[in-house]
Amino acid sequence: MTSRPAHRTVHAATGALAAAVLLTLAGCGADEPAAPPRTIESSVQPPAIRRDLPYAAPDGARLTLDAYLPMRRGEPVPAVVLVHGGGFVGGAKDTGGMVAMARRLQDHGVAALTISYRLAPESTYPAPVDDVRTAVAWLRAPEQQESLGVDPDRVALLGTSAGATLALTAAARPATETGVRAVVALSAATLLTADGLALGTPAATEVESALAYLGCDAPETCATGAPASPALAVAPAASPALLVNGTAEMIPVGHAQAMADALAAAGVPHELVTVEGEAHGAELLDDAVWRTVLEFLDTHLAVVGTAATPAAPTAGAAG
Repeated sequence: MTSRPAHRTVHAATGALAAAVLLTLAGCGADEPAAPPRTIESSVQPPAIRRDLPYAAPDGARLTLDAYLPMRRGEPVPAVVLVHGGGFVGGAKDTGGMVAMARRLQDHGVAALTISYRLAPESTYPAPVDDVRTAVAWLRAPEQQESLGVDPDRVALLGTSAGATLALTAAARPATETGVRAVVALSAATLLTADGLALGTPAATEVESALAYLGCDAPETCATGAPASPALAVAPAASPALLVNGTAEMIPVGHAQAMADALAAAGVPHELVTVEGEAHGAELLDDAVWRTVLEFLDTHLAVVGTAATPAAPTAGAAG
């Protein structure tokens, strides 16, 4: 179908209406008060970015987040907590594609919150997972519904690389317990056991980073490898998951398949998307994958009892 250019039709004033217009232009009615300017409804909140909001301070570590808020028209909006990658030992809430992802979600009508969390080797499992869960709990508190305009019952997680592992682990418990309606994982390592860390041909630095997160010296003697593996921790009624993995990337697709198998065994809705090539983490988000991610979030973050409909796009706020 060929789209037609938009156009306006202007009707000429005739008869008495034309005379009234001419009289007004001539100065008649000069004593009449001017019409008040049209204003935006008071319930409409423009897009905004609020940076470095503190959400926790475990063991004195100040944890903050950046909130990318979409346009709101009175009703609370769904929210996605974004968890950055960096091999468990690095990265930040404004690196690794986090800002671009947050803006894309903001434009889609979803509040996006990029969070900091404690890093290894200073902080080991389960501390970073606890931080993700704490961020969700903070976001769902009544104060944030008032301050940020988010719906506490429509919260999801989206993580990349190491952040995807943390997101899946945080959402492995029943959704009624975690408050997470859905989780999106881009390039997640889901098996941190000796066998899992040997999948494919991992670089030595990747294994070292995983061991730093686990607080272990060697995979074979690591007691935390199994409990820190989201594919081994899935409970029935855990959060529905969208798993995205490259076919030839640094995280072997066997990790995503293991997670999909675990979710299937627990009866948890899930989708597995593979992308040809070496793209990893946020690099996987081409147009097709973005459409899948947004459709997944629209479905699982819809108001309970209503059909899922995409949120109206909004203009992103200046950073």
